[in-house]
Formats: sequence, structure tokens, C-alpha cells
Amino acid sequence: MTKRVLLVALLGMVGVGAAVPSALAKGLEMGARNGVTVGGSPYRYVAISPHTVAKLTVVERIDRRDSRIERWWQLGGEYKVPAVAYDGTGGGLSADGRTLVLSHFAIGNPPVYPPETTRLAILDTDLRPQQHRRAGQRYSRHAISYVDLRGHFAFDAISPDGSTIYLIHYFPRASGPSYITDYEVRAYDVDSDRLLPEPIVDPDEPEERMEGLPLARATSPDGRWAYTLYDGNGKEPFVHALDTVAGAAVCVDLPQLEDLPRRFYYLLQLQTSEDGRQLVLLRRRPGPKPTRALLTVDTRSFEVRGPAPAAAASSGLGPWPPIAVLGATAALLLAWIGMRQRRKGGG
Repeated sequence: MTKRVLLVALLGMVGVGAAVPSALAKGLEMGARNGVTVGGSPYRYVAISPHTVAKLTVVERIDRRDSRIERWWQLGGEYKVPAVAYDGTGGGLSADGRTLVLSHFAIGNPPVYPPETTRLAILDTDLRPQQHRRAGQRYSRHAISYVDLRGHFAFDAISPDGSTIYLIHYFPRASGPSYITDYEVRAYDVDSDRLLPEPIVDPDEPEERMEGLPLARATSPDGRWAYTLYDGNGKEPFVHALDTVAGAAVCVDLPQLEDLPRRFYYLLQLQTSEDGRQLVLLRRRPGPKPTRALLTVDTRSFEVRGPAPAAAASSGLGPWPPIAVLGATAALLLAWIGMRQRRKGGG
């Protein structure tokens, strides 16, 4: 009985790991449930859409120092704080804390996918609902404005002052899973209320179309650069580095990750150094074990470097051996249980 329980528990742990990508994909579609904040801000913004007949969304500004709801707004329809990667990172808030972009979530009846139109809400966090413009404030109307775009778009990034919103424009494939798509990055100018005509591309790879799933996101300390790790959709993973001020992008290829089993891509994360000069690719480990740096990217030259030799060393099982470790652990525990039972029988 003890052996059976042990094996079921261990196999269950392996099964949980296999189900991670599906769960994360659902989380990305539903938005960032923990809301969003930016460095230096005392506030976190969350969007709550109760499932009622009259669809509405309440956006709350929560003071992180005492968990008090400092301000709130109400929107008609279901909106969410956009998730920008499968690691659950929330987006939409400019670095100056004044502009929050929300994504409209509407499945429709019957469901329509991909959607024919996309709606965004832009919230001026300096204004309370129905509050009139004060001197020096950008909006002459109420705190919330709306953007409607033809086609399937998703929020990607925002410039530090909130003047430019960057969107992922999806081109659904004729066959294959609906979440596997080609796409381009487009810029939306808030002041002129228009989508700029040219996509944002890496000038060194102007003809190469982006594809793959966004796995992790990190932002430079000043909010200017948005770094996104993509799985490459069967090709080599890459980091998409987006300059939200200049409207320019660089794609940093990561062939060092090609031998990594794809199911473990979802355990990677990005982190910028305090001075913003390094982007670190980290490997998350289950349980209390710390993360480990796998690669670093110089954010000025975009040169990719490997970890120090000591950090790269392993137990000889190779990188990412969780299933092998579980199997070895099971064998050891079963041997120990068998030894105890034999001792009891001999005694």
C-alpha cells in the first residue's frame, strides 16, 4: 500500500508539470489576475469583472502600503489588466503611473475566434470618474477613453509617458492550434488617436516574421525597454527587445536554449539588473531551491553570454532533469521501504 501511494504521488507530480503550458495559456487569455504596478509606485491596479447579467468592470487602485482601496473607476463591459507573458506578468501601466491600458474581454454568443474587432480602454489615473480637466492634465474629457481596432490585437507594451501603446497584431493560421500564430508589433499613437501604418521590426531582420508564444517579460528600470522571451514556435527561442520611446526593436536569438526540452520553457523567467545594463535569463526550480542564471544579455550590445563555469556545473544528469530525479528518488524510497519490510520480517 505504501509503495502504491508513493508511486501515485510521484507520477502525479510529473503530470502536474506536463499540464503547466495549458494552464498558463488560459491565464494569459484571462489577463493578469494579480494586477499591475511599476517600480517606485505605491499603487497596484486590479480589474474586477463580476459575472452578472449587466456586464461591468471595476478598476481599483490599491495602496500597497496598507492594502487600502485609494481610488476606483467603473467601466461598462468586461475588461482586464493585460497579461503580457505566460509567467503572469501584468502590463498596461506606464512607468510614470498616469496611464493604464485595459483589454476588453468578450467571447460573444456564439463565440467568435479570432475576434473581428479589438477594444481597449485607456484610463487616466490622475482623474476620478466624471472629473473635469485640471490645468496641466492631458485629457479634456473624463478619465476613460476607448479605442476600437479592426482585427485581432493584444496589448504588448507602453511608453514611459503613456503616449504610445504597442500592440501585437495576430495573423491566425489556416490550420493548427488557434493559439499558434504569426504576428507583428504595431504602434498606436494616443494623442493622434491612430494606429501607425508600419510595423515595428528589427532592421537587421526586416523580412523575418515573428512567431511563437511569449514566455516571460522584464522591463528596464526606467520603463523604456520591454524584453519578452518567445519560444520561437519550433525554431530557436529569442528575446524581443522593444524600445518604447524610439519605436524600434531588436531580436536576440538564443540558440543556447535549443536543446532544452520545450516543456521546460515555461519555467524560464527574465530579470533586469538594477542599472538596466544586463538582462538575465533565469531557470526556476520547484520548491525552495533558488533560481539559477542560464544566460545574460548585454542590453547595449545585445551580446549573449553564458553563465560562469561554477553556475553551469551540474550533477552529471544534464540540464533540466526533474523527471529523472523523480525516478531516482522513487527508486531510492522504494528500496528503503523494501529494506525496512525485510528487516521487520527477519526480526
